Formats: sequence, C-alpha cells, structure tokens
Amino acid sequence: MPAWMCLLLLLMAAPCSAAVEAVMVKTPPVGGRSGLYVFNRKPLEPNPLAKLPIGAIEPGGWLKGQLTLMASGMVGHLDEVSHYLSVDSGWLNPKNPGWEELPYWLKGFGDLGYVLKDAKIEKEAMRWLDAIMASQQPDGYFGPEANKKNRDVWPNMVVLYAVQSLYEATGDERVIPFMTKYFRWQNSLPLEDLLQGNITKVLISAFVWLPYLILSERVNITYRQRIRQN
Repeated sequence: MPAWMCLLLLLMAAPCSAAVEAVMVKTPPVGGRSGLYVFNRKPLEPNPLAKLPIGAIEPGGWLKGQLTLMASGMVGHLDEVSHYLSVDSGWLNPKNPGWEELPYWLKGFGDLGYVLKDAKIEKEAMRWLDAIMASQQPDGYFGPEANKKNRDVWPNMVVLYAVQSLYEATGDERVIPFMTKYFRWQNSLPLEDLLQGNITKVLISAFVWLPYLILSERVNITYRQRIRQN
C-alpha cells in the first residue's frame, strides 16, 4: 500500500480534534515474531514479513473471477493443446526428455487449484507430482534421466516450487524426505554446476525453506489443524 494511502487512512480514522503524527519507515519493524509462522533465523537477516502458505488466503471478487478464467481457460486446459504435457513427457517417463516447460506450468497450475479449492485441478496436479516423486532414484535424483547426465538441475529446481506448494496445501508427508534426499544428491555435485545464473537463486530459496519446516515445531499450526479437520 502506498505511503500516501496509509496516511489518508490514518487521517480518516482519527478524531478531528486529535493531533495525528505520521511516520514513514523504510521497512516494517523486524522485532516482532509470530508463533504460527517461520521467520528468518540466524545467520540470515531478519525479515519483517512472512509468506503465508498457499491456500491460507481465499480469493474473492475480481481476483477470484480472474483465477476462475485461468482455470477454465488455457491454464486449465493446456494439456489438451501442448505436447509438453503429453504422456510422452519425461516427467511421467524419465526415459524420455523433459525440461522446464512442464515444471513452470505445474508450479502455477497446482497453486491455482489450491487457492480455488478446485478438486479437478488438484487431482491433475497430483497426477504429475506423484509421477515426479516416484521417479526419484536411490541416490536422490528425480526427473528425466537426460538432465542428470547433462548436470542440468534447473528444471528440477522449478519442480520443487510445486512440491513446496503441495506440502503447504496438504501436509503431504512424502515431501520432506523427497526434498532432503534430492538435496543430498545435489550437494554431491561440483560447486560450479550449481552457481550459474538463476539456479543459485532458486537453490537458495528451496534450501532455506526446507530446514525451516524440519526445525520448526510450529509451522503454521492453525492452518495445519484446518487441514486435518477437513
């Protein structure tokens, strides 16, 4: 929200006779903590805001309308027109090739189902995620075998966004062991294979997310309780 709008709301809410002092800050304060969500821990810099798990906020109004259009439009029916989502995909059969196209779609497709509580989309997303997690090899690698041979971990990092959302939305108990095993394999790779371009950013993001869930005893407790009740 822009600073001028915050000031306007303060002025509207305050009694006419009361003096109002508005103070602008560069960032929200970082001293407070919540027992329900996980914040940065040392040696990371403290973060003032926490990302809510997917599905914790339910869309309404115009936003829900736009998301519904996506679900009934190309996003929800891409498998009918794109060969990247065919039965020959390497993400269903690791012997075949497969790169970032399916992971990018799955990342948004699954999230769309979770926020809309669309059972059809969630079921289709789970079909892909089940196949992906079932493809994990004894050493921890998962996905198309050609990418492993080429040391191309970028598409896997995009897939892990979808896997994270699965855990946040459902608490699927396969996710933590799956990701832990994969990162053990990835940690065995030469460092130069992991420090190229955007791979670094996504790698750090997923590495930070995983230990938080393992170490925290109170990751989004109220949301977890709601999942169990439903």
